[in-house]
This record gives sequence, C-alpha cells and structure tokens, in this order.
Amino acid sequence: MGRLWQTLILSRWKPLFHHVPLESVIKECQQDYYNALGQSDNSANSTAFIVFVLQAILNTIEQNAPVNIENLKTPDAVLVLIKHDPLTTRAKLAELIAKDVRTIARAIKKLQDAGKLQRVGSDKTGHWQVL
Repeated sequence: MGRLWQTLILSRWKPLFHHVPLESVIKECQQDYYNALGQSDNSANSTAFIVFVLQAILNTIEQNAPVNIENLKTPDAVLVLIKHDPLTTRAKLAELIAKDVRTIARAIKKLQDAGKLQRVGSDKTGHWQVL
C-alpha cells in the first residue's frame, strides 16, 4: 500500500519521490506501518496511514540528506559527520573530509578531551555519541 501510494501518487506529483528509499524505512517500522493501515481500515479514514507515510518520507529524507562540511575545521566536520552517521569509521571520516586518518584521530582525541564526543562500545562493534 505504501509503495503504491508513493509510486502512483507522490512520484507522479514530484518525480523526486520515486527515488526516496521508503521501503527500507517502512521495513524498519513494519509494525507501525501495519498499525497505521489497521487504524485507517477500522475508521474508514486514511489519515493515520497518510501521516505514517509522510513521517516515514521525512525520516528517509533526513537520513539520506547530504551533509555539508565545506568550510568547516576538521573537528567540526567530524562532529557533523558523526551526528549524521554514529557508526562511521575513522577511515570513512578521512575519506569524506579528505584528510589523513591520523589527522582524523587527532581531531577525535581533541573532541573526546573537550567532552564533545564519546565512543560507546568497542572499536569494531561500537558507535560514536556526540555529547
């Protein structure tokens, strides 16, 4: 139903919606999706479903929006990128910022010492937390 709504209504209205990966967000919130469908079906009113899909689209856009780190100092760029993806790695940060991994490591250390960034869990399975 969500795919149909996205494809037939939204993507014909604005082609941009055809490329929004809505299915993956709905899959993450599958029970909420079924609840919204059920609520709309029981009330014979599609408002709950439409609100759910619009919120899912907004979440998808926010998750996939490009991050602008232009003109930011390395520590600030690291914070912005980590806020966007807490599971990112030092190597990925180095690639995105176009700096050496050691430069990224120094920036991370500086942020940790300043109490702005914390590593939760191990280097392999953990994530970053912006404080």
